[in-house]
Amino acid sequence: MFDRRELLIGATAGIAQLGQRVVPRITLPALLSESRTPALGGAVITSKGEPGVQVEGRRRSGQRVAVQRDDVWLIGSNTQAMTALLYGRLAEFGKTRFGAKVADVFPDFTLDDGWRGVALDELMAHVAGVSDAPFATPESLHKWLTDTRPLSVQRQAFAKAVLAAPPQGRRGDYAFSNAGYVVVGAAIERASRLTWEACMSAELFSPLTLDSAGFGAPEGAEPWGHARLDATHTIQVNPRAEADDPAVFGPASRVHLSLADYAKFVRLFLTGGGDYVDPKTIAHLVTPISGEAAGPALGWLVSPSRGWSNGPVLQATTSSGYWSADVQVGPARDLAVIAVSNAGGADFGGSAVQRLALSLIQSHVRLGG
Repeated sequence: MFDRRELLIGATAGIAQLGQRVVPRITLPALLSESRTPALGGAVITSKGEPGVQVEGRRRSGQRVAVQRDDVWLIGSNTQAMTALLYGRLAEFGKTRFGAKVADVFPDFTLDDGWRGVALDELMAHVAGVSDAPFATPESLHKWLTDTRPLSVQRQAFAKAVLAAPPQGRRGDYAFSNAGYVVVGAAIERASRLTWEACMSAELFSPLTLDSAGFGAPEGAEPWGHARLDATHTIQVNPRAEADDPAVFGPASRVHLSLADYAKFVRLFLTGGGDYVDPKTIAHLVTPISGEAAGPALGWLVSPSRGWSNGPVLQATTSSGYWSADVQVGPARDLAVIAVSNAGGADFGGSAVQRLALSLIQSHVRLGG
């Protein structure tokens, strides 16, 4: 269940190298059959026109109901790019500030000395030394799943626990952490005086008209998440069971939305923020925190220019236990792709969405887009 983006970072090489080697293209139906995932969906996005959306497969492995173009998909830790953008929008309103230190944001907390001087930007780039290990144990996850306190209270308690303990990693080293984004969510709640969910709905979903967006694993008739039992069998997971990270992890991993709405969000990174935020805010988010040409940025990983992209590529790749998503953005090429699946696991849904993203890029490049 717990989202682990780091398992997929190395798997992006095939996409990154497109244009430098020949990779056989595979169609969506063929990839669905070959991967044995219940369903796959993809979108090709440019700065103009409607996104090219396609879906294939079933909402649940035990049913024949086909996925639809407007179905919603859980995007796991790709939620973090949204949380980082929300933080940036609040910065434009003067409610938050890039470069703000955790000690200044949480002056009432007793911080371990290891957090002195650490900025929220470092948390958003996963280079602050935060580890998920203390929060990914079955005992810890059960504790947060059954916590009945208001979410804002839970997140303040979570942030306090993170910052009271010494960093478990070395500052400056990339180490993916959902826990770091819970701390960022707690900071957003202090700045906005709203829960992260209410702030996200008011300041991102509503202005961008992401009408399908919501929180947690989709329920009802929407697609359900799946895990692989063996080479030929999958299991569907009831969203009312432990099909998602605990609600306290909302800022890190709990947004769901349709492909068309996800495309609206991704398009902001092709248009310098569109009418939503200042281009300087987008530039800050996508600039590697090290100051180098590639590396972790705020909510994104940035890779060097590739054959297809004409410039740096923004990547957000995730696979939780039951869902997978991959986003590749080449602003200089005016091209972005999204690939999603209602199957998790790095070698199951995770590998399938990365192959689909590669195929979508190939299709656009071959067609002269």
